[in-house]
Amino acid sequence: MATNSSTNIVELNEVIVAVIPWPEHGHLNQLFHIANFISSHNIPLHFISLTDRNQDLKNRVQNTSKIHFNDLLAPPLTQMSEPREDFADEFAFLEFLDKLGEPICEICVEISKQAKKLVVVFDSLMTDVIKGVYAISNVECYSFHAISAFCMYSTFQQVVGEVEDGVARQVFDEMPEVGDCFGPDIFEFVQKERECNLNCGEFMNSCRELEGEYLDLLVNVRKKPLFALGPFHMLQELPESSGNRDRHECLEFLDEQDFDSVMFVSFGTTTTLSREQVNELALGLERSNHKFIWVIREADKKMETEKCGGKDWNFELPEGFEERMEGRGMVVRNWVPQLEILGHKSTGGFLSHCGWNSCMESVSMGVPIATWPIQVDQPYNAVFVTNVLKIGIPVRSWARREELVTATTIEKAVRTLMGTPEGEEIRQRAIELSNKIKNSVSHGGLAQKERESFITCITK
Repeated sequence: MATNSSTNIVELNEVIVAVIPWPEHGHLNQLFHIANFISSHNIPLHFISLTDRNQDLKNRVQNTSKIHFNDLLAPPLTQMSEPREDFADEFAFLEFLDKLGEPICEICVEISKQAKKLVVVFDSLMTDVIKGVYAISNVECYSFHAISAFCMYSTFQQVVGEVEDGVARQVFDEMPEVGDCFGPDIFEFVQKERECNLNCGEFMNSCRELEGEYLDLLVNVRKKPLFALGPFHMLQELPESSGNRDRHECLEFLDEQDFDSVMFVSFGTTTTLSREQVNELALGLERSNHKFIWVIREADKKMETEKCGGKDWNFELPEGFEERMEGRGMVVRNWVPQLEILGHKSTGGFLSHCGWNSCMESVSMGVPIATWPIQVDQPYNAVFVTNVLKIGIPVRSWARREELVTATTIEKAVRTLMGTPEGEEIRQRAIELSNKIKNSVSHGGLAQKERESFITCITK
């Protein structure tokens, strides 16, 4: 914003963008990719989030000078339930987020005074929270959906019941029940979100090479522009801060392994496995005789402690497991550079919970997936990966989610994906799809054109 001192006239920006993420890290990181992408076009941008979330982004990324961070003051998250990826917890957390609706609106009102048009980009889970923003006279809103187009269309089929059958019928028998995945609140959420006709458009972390049919079906159903801007991690490279430049030990381990020889095992940041299930997984990996990197997160220990009535227990793998696996397998108990691991030439498979961000990263890197869905959208993503794209194999089906996955089942899945002709065929399909995606995001590609169209839409 510039001021002419002689006439005291304020020159307004043509457009300012305000980004409002859902504060769970998986969602927040995706919208931060979008924020950097938009700001790279020299569009003034404000990122409105909880203070500690903003500070974490500043610490992690070297250059955020083009982004103005607006902090939302809140009690420390240790005093409340950490927002998780299951809807039961998310809707409980919305009660807290509702209190942020007013300060978010106040910030947006002040920003709107500096521009001819304020574009608000927000996570669809924040729809109720930011409803006051719609009253701003010069505002346009675009919602982000953090799930796949396949999952979104499939849930609409079950919740709304007013959409055409479409290609989802190809895998209808495998489709999970929406209430079982998301909980009963999903029905009210979808109806509310559907009835909100004030948005100018929507966007997703997807691409047409991956989900073209389902993106088109969603446009027919929702009657508004839908931009497929993914894969988000390919929008542009974020400059990491100098403190994060040391190469992770996982990558050094991979450097020493053969091409496509290592199975990467990770269930995300919020997934919980019981002690018994961890033991079966360890035994299955050991018996497979294949190399692996296994990420064990503290979520497992935390949730198991809660299940035990608050009594802590020593989170240990089977006795002698790590010693026996030395040189063949690597166990990591903290953060790993997942994208770099998936992009490494030695990584040949991904045993995953099938969170959509993980699926997008794996597919874009040409790594096939052994699917083990846990909750929410993950069962839909697993069906999409195995039955539609045919670039994965199931470890556990959603229908048998209450059963223990045995070491024998895990061993068979790893051996199939990593050491059989069937697994190699699956891997080649994943590589072919990856090449299509990479061509699409290159200059002149379909994804590149769609991204340019999005920028044109929000700035016109």
